Amino acid sequence: MALVALEVNGAALVGATAGGVLFKEPGVALVHKRSVAFGSEVADEARRNPARSYRGYWEMLSDEPLPRPAKGFRSYADLAHGQLRALWMRFGQSVDDIDGVILVIPAGAGEDRLALLLGIAEEAGLPVAALVESGVAAVRGAAADRSCLHIEATDERLAVSRLMQGDGRIRCAEILFDGRPGLRHLRASMTGYVAGRFVAASRFDPLDLPATEQELAGQLDSWLQAVLAGGELAVELEAAPVTAKAVLSRDDFLAAIERLLGALGNRLRSWCTGSKAADVYLSGTLAETPGCAEAFARMLASGIHVLPTGAAALGALERFRSVAATGDRYVLLKSLPAVDSPGGPDTGRIARPDAGLPMAGSDGETGERPPTHVVLGGRAWRIGAQGLRLGSSPQSGGSSIVLSPEAGISRDHCTVVLENGQAVLHDHSRYGTRLNGAPVADSAPLRGGDVVGVGPVEFLITREVGGDGS
Repeated sequence: MALVALEVNGAALVGATAGGVLFKEPGVALVHKRSVAFGSEVADEARRNPARSYRGYWEMLSDEPLPRPAKGFRSYADLAHGQLRALWMRFGQSVDDIDGVILVIPAGAGEDRLALLLGIAEEAGLPVAALVESGVAAVRGAAADRSCLHIEATDERLAVSRLMQGDGRIRCAEILFDGRPGLRHLRASMTGYVAGRFVAASRFDPLDLPATEQELAGQLDSWLQAVLAGGELAVELEAAPVTAKAVLSRDDFLAAIERLLGALGNRLRSWCTGSKAADVYLSGTLAETPGCAEAFARMLASGIHVLPTGAAALGALERFRSVAATGDRYVLLKSLPAVDSPGGPDTGRIARPDAGLPMAGSDGETGERPPTHVVLGGRAWRIGAQGLRLGSSPQSGGSSIVLSPEAGISRDHCTVVLENGQAVLHDHSRYGTRLNGAPVADSAPLRGGDVVGVGPVEFLITREVGGDGS
C-alpha cells in the first residue's frame, strides 16, 4: 500500500509518489466538439483558442455556473472535478495499491474552498488521507536561530508565509501577505515588456494582430530565458506584416518585474532584515516564471533558496507518516515534523544578481554596510540615530530637510534613522512615501542606491565608502 500526493495549485497541479514527481499539469480545459480535455496536451491549443478554453477554475472553485456551459460541465467545480478525475486515473495507471492521497493546498485557502475541494476529491474517487499547507510541506526545517519565508503563487495571487521551527516541528506562524500579483499578472507584465520593446524599436505592436500575438506568446519564455542568461537579445517577429525587430535587455526586463513586485519587495525587505533576518524560499512554480527568482534576489539584495517542482508534494510524503495516526484528513495541517537538514529536496540557491557585491545578512567584513547619507539637490545629510526628518515643516529635534510645501508632501512626511546598525525609513504622511517607485507600508529598511520619493521630490540613499568622507 502506498501514499501519493497532489499539489492542488491550478497554475501547476503536481502529482508525486515517494519515488519522485509523477506529473505536472496546468489547470486548463479546452472544449472539443464532443468532449472537454485538460492539462498539458491542450495548453497550446487553449492559448490559441481562448473562446473555447477555461482557466482559473481551481482559483474560482465554486458551484457558480460557467459563463459558457461546456459539454455537461456547468460550473467551475465541474471542471475541477473533471480534471481531478483524469489525474486520479494517471495515478492509478502508475502506482499499485494506493492507500491514500495527501492534498497539498496553497497558503490562504478559505474553509469554504477546502470543503468543496474535499467533496470534489471524494466524488472523483480519491481516498483523501490529509490536507497539508504547502509551505510547511515544501520547507523541511528552519535553522535554529532563524525563521524562514515561503513565497508561492497561484494564477491570481501571491502568498508569503512565515515558518518557524520548535519542538521538532516546522509550522506556519502566520501568512504575511496574500494578494496580487499572481502568475497571470506576472506573465502579462512580461508580455507587455516585450511588446513595448517592439513598439519602441519598430513602431509595431505585436498585440494588435492575432498572428503576432500568438508568436510572441509562443516565444516568450525562450526569449526571456536567453536574455537572463546573456544580458541582451535581438529578436524578430516572422508573422508581422512589416519588419518588426526589438532588442531585449536583462536589466530592463528585471526592472519591469520589480515594478510589479515593488510594494511586496519593500515589505519583504522589512521582514527579513537585521534582527528579523530570515531565509527566503521560492516555490518551484514561481521560480520557473522567467525573471521572478532574479527579481526577488535583487529586491532583497541577498540570496534566496529556490525549491524544485513538486517540493511540497515530496515533502508531505516524506514527513506525513509520523503524524498520520493523529492527523485528521478534514483539518488542514499547518505543521509537520522537521528534519535535520533545512530546506527542501534538491534546494538550489539564486545568488544576488549584482555580481561582486556583498550579500545582505552576511557576517563580519563581508556584510553590506548600512547607508550613511541622504542626497538631495547635490547636498548630502548624514543619517544618525537621532533621525533625519523630511517634510514641509518637520518636527524639531535632530536634523531635518525642509521641503517646499507642494502637493503630496506632508508637514512631517517621513524619517530616515539609524536603528541597530540598519538605516530605516519611517512614513508619517497622509500621502504615502515611495521606495524605488513602490509604496512603503509604515517602514522599510534601506540600502545604498535606493531612491525615496516624497511627493514630486526624489532623494538618493547612499553610503560613505572612504574614511575621507567620499
